Amino acid sequence: MKNISTLLWTSLALVSTNVLSNESKANMWDGISLPGYGSVKSKPGMWDGIELPGHGAVAGDQLELPKNDDSLRDIGGFGEVLMASESGGATPKRTRILTGYEYEEYVYKNAPSQLFHSIIFADGSTKIGENFRLAYVIKETHKYRGKDKVSEGNSLLTIDLMPRYEKWVNENFNYAIEVGYEKVSGFDESTRYQITPELNFSLGKHFLHLNLEAGYWDEEKAMFYETEPLYVYRFNDWINLGSKFLYHEDKNDFAWKEIAIKPLIQFRFDNNVYLELRYERGETEIYDGTGYDYNNYALYSEIPINSSISLLADLAYRDHKQRNGNEYTWGDKEGVFAKVGIIWNF
Repeated sequence: MKNISTLLWTSLALVSTNVLSNESKANMWDGISLPGYGSVKSKPGMWDGIELPGHGAVAGDQLELPKNDDSLRDIGGFGEVLMASESGGATPKRTRILTGYEYEEYVYKNAPSQLFHSIIFADGSTKIGENFRLAYVIKETHKYRGKDKVSEGNSLLTIDLMPRYEKWVNENFNYAIEVGYEKVSGFDESTRYQITPELNFSLGKHFLHLNLEAGYWDEEKAMFYETEPLYVYRFNDWINLGSKFLYHEDKNDFAWKEIAIKPLIQFRFDNNVYLELRYERGETEIYDGTGYDYNNYALYSEIPINSSISLLADLAYRDHKQRNGNEYTWGDKEGVFAKVGIIWNF
């Protein structure tokens, strides 16, 4: 499994990392603000920083502000933070949607493997006013167990709706407030509600994103909290360096906690090909002290075809070592994740 994922990443990186021309370096930020968020060379836009588990929300739009060559640059992958911006150019498109396929598999030392196949019907957002945007996710997931890949039967339908209010205060600061509703039905059932305030700061080559998600899990009658601040430094015209910090806590009887640090490096190549490499080191724990220490290795790339269509590839290898295991735990696990699709802008 590890060799397969390594080969996939290496192949994609070799395709993406063609040698930069001086002209492309000079113009590399034109046309895309949020990696995966289309042609936004135009005006400052807003970030959509919320990511419900396994999903993303897409980025927002604009307000006329002076050009700032050292302001925000491309950050994150599809459905993550952020938006860079320059004034001038064509009007940004109002809708951005990903349709595609998602593969996720975990192999356990002491338990049957788990495999998830997902069809992503829509993962995107639409601007519906000067300061309002609606993000949404609709996808269907099929689950299989064991080496014979025995089906769980019913599929899992996930629907997320996330309206948000976005406001620029000046070219160096903006904020947003997002509320969310997630309904999962099928072989598992859950209903969640969340609210997420966000603050975004930029100063020269430095960028800082802060958020705090507070949510309610209806079936568990419990709250959950998550924050994932992000710092990015613009190293030069075609490289960004940065890191995220994740903290998540469920207040139910299971008492799931997760903490992680995620350093990353981002590249913009000829023809606006985007590549992000990310390493994630973290740990999870539940009420009885059992959990995992993990190392994840991720690659995200986006290849524009034209102003309306881009190809997306999101790959990861996950290595999780069990901590404080007992006779009921499943042991160490390895996982692979792959998402491929087409991003539509209109």
